[in-house]
Amino acid sequence: MPSPALTEDDVLHIVQSFAQVFRGGGGGPVREASLFLPVRTLEGFTPEQIEDTALAALRFFDLDPVAEDGAALERRLRSAAALSDWARILHAAWKGGHVCFYSSGSTGEPVPHRYAMPTLADEADVLAAFFRSRGRIVSVMPVHHIFGFMHSVWLAKWLGVPVIHAPPLPLAGFFTLLRRGDVIMGFPFFWQSLLTVVRQEGRGAALRFPPDVTGVTATGPCPPWVIAGLREPLGDAGAPLAAMLEIYGSTETNGLGIREGGTEWYELYANWETAVLPGGEKGIRRLRKGRATGEPMTLPDVVTWHPSEDRLFRPERRTDKAVQVGGINVYPERVAARIRTHPLVRDCAVRLMRPEEGSRLKVFIVPECPLDEAAEHFGRPFRAWLAENLDTAGRPKRVRIGTSLPVNAMGKPCDWD
Repeated sequence: MPSPALTEDDVLHIVQSFAQVFRGGGGGPVREASLFLPVRTLEGFTPEQIEDTALAALRFFDLDPVAEDGAALERRLRSAAALSDWARILHAAWKGGHVCFYSSGSTGEPVPHRYAMPTLADEADVLAAFFRSRGRIVSVMPVHHIFGFMHSVWLAKWLGVPVIHAPPLPLAGFFTLLRRGDVIMGFPFFWQSLLTVVRQEGRGAALRFPPDVTGVTATGPCPPWVIAGLREPLGDAGAPLAAMLEIYGSTETNGLGIREGGTEWYELYANWETAVLPGGEKGIRRLRKGRATGEPMTLPDVVTWHPSEDRLFRPERRTDKAVQVGGINVYPERVAARIRTHPLVRDCAVRLMRPEEGSRLKVFIVPECPLDEAAEHFGRPFRAWLAENLDTAGRPKRVRIGTSLPVNAMGKPCDWD
């Protein structure tokens, strides 16, 4: 089918997604609750937050803010308070050829990845084959991220179905949105939170799912026990989900494979083929209208290929050492490097919390000051410093102080309580 076009309303959703990220309220750091509230105007934004939002939106639509016409667009955006005006301006200026997504990261410069719309159309055509018999799309994913854009804004156009954008909060209001046949587009942390909610006793019918709802998870591995829990009957209410699909990919590649939740092997998308890398290893290559384009490349993670089925693979571990925090990839080593720039930090280690501890990062700090003075320096002042120097997902929520970094009996870095 001919590639559909983005509407002004689509552009508005994308701009609102950026505004939610940069909103802080009264000039303070971004509050986590603000990420879930709708943004319609720039009231309460600082000049810096307005500038950040404008630059992010321009770059998303492949409009160079440094070029003369891009700089003029930025000035127009910054002078308009209503995001509906931003959407009108950007929609009129966008050439329709490319969009740009950025690799997630806690520190350093995120890496841009520019996609031609025909390339995204190829993947939408592949994705649509899995959902043609479904109803609406209900998305809790930020639409300025590649999977949020592909699985809500773009896929809905190819299917010709409505898309409902909902905050990633599995509260009563979310359940009232759902209808029979819906597809919920989410990420692992959302599904884990939702499972916790539906398992709580005494909730009654208000938090039950309608029949025949499919879940989709992307952005990172979803724990098998979460998928299994969402597919198991809960008393007389039945299973929350009729099916769960897992999508594998990255910002650098977009989607690469899909599998039924809980199964072992992903199947490579039809717009990719297997190929031999220069060193003789098995890799992949993108297809455009059925023809190979570009050079063979490795997958984002270390994978095992099926011994007999050419297009089946199983991810084993990440190669970029990223971890998932609230559906966003963050890099603990980059976070640690940033924290080491604090004048009172001699050394530190950053890890993802264990499941029983939580789902955020934690940091162990060896201070420059004596331990009996550390509590004063690494309480509220240090948390304010973290808020100024790290984004929400990359900000450790638990701080531990000690004279040396934890190591095991072999002298290797280890976890701590």
